[in-house]
Amino acid sequence: MKPSLPVSFTLLKFCRTNSGAFSVADLESLAGFVLAQEGYKGEAALTLAFTTPARIRSLNRRFRGVDRITDVIAFCQNRRPLEGDIAINLPQAAIQAREMRHPTRHEIRLLLVHGILHLLGYTDYEEKARRRMFRRQNGLLRCWERRVK
Repeated sequence: MKPSLPVSFTLLKFCRTNSGAFSVADLESLAGFVLAQEGYKGEAALTLAFTTPARIRSLNRRFRGVDRITDVIAFCQNRRPLEGDIAINLPQAAIQAREMRHPTRHEIRLLLVHGILHLLGYTDYEEKARRRMFRRQNGLLRCWERRVK
């Protein structure tokens, strides 16, 4: 298993958060792990924003031309060195966690991995690519969670 990479990691909160649902150190460690496992080498600067349904809908409409709420959206500013922004719709993450019967902490981690994979070029617009991306994100998260327990 490859060691985690150091990541410049910033967390922004645009909505109320339950501090028990996440830890900045935890999310930063996960980001470094995902990048290392994907073979990324070099510097990386990620900004993660916890946001509301209205704000993520606005971002989706403005930057993707899609007028709907989503759970996560990612914007790559630069590929080398990697610079990107990921926004997670925190209320939607809590709903999805309840539906899937796992903790919100797990859902936030899953959405972070999903966003990082988008920054690295993965897409989920077509069924085959979506299956590949979801298999990869789930495998990475399982591996990381076993490692930190």
